[in-house]
This record gives sequence, C-alpha cells and structure tokens, in this order.
Amino acid sequence: MKVIADQKRRVVLPKPATAGDAFECVARGSHFLLRKLEPVAKAKPPVAERSLKRTSLRGVNLDEPAFAPLDDEGAA
Repeated sequence: MKVIADQKRRVVLPKPATAGDAFECVARGSHFLLRKLEPVAKAKPPVAERSLKRTSLRGVNLDEPAFAPLDDEGAA
C-alpha cells in the first residue's frame, strides 16, 4: 500500500484505523513501521472491594502464624 504525506507530513491510514487509535512508530533508516497499540485491560484489584465484617474475624488470632514453619526454616 502506498500513502503520500501532505505538506504537514500527515498521511491518511486505511479503513481499519479509526479516530483515537494509537500507533507505535519505529524508524529504521529510511523506513517507518507503524504498529497499532491495543488498549491495556484494566486489572482487577487482588482483594475484595467490600470490607470484611468484624464478626467474620471473630476467633481468629492475627498474631499467630498462618502456617507451621518447615523443618529447614529457622529464625532469619
């Protein structure tokens, strides 16, 4: 495909490109490579969005280790 730049160095891309699309432009000597960037998916937080109720933590000792130490683990 051939595109021609206007006086302001702009080119018109073919139909798959729409307004607002982002492209990475890589220049290698006299060649240019345009690569369309895909939007990054929003990451969900690793914890629940709602807070825990105090009643759900009743009877849990938060100072006690959750797991027993392995035999080869010692004090650091």
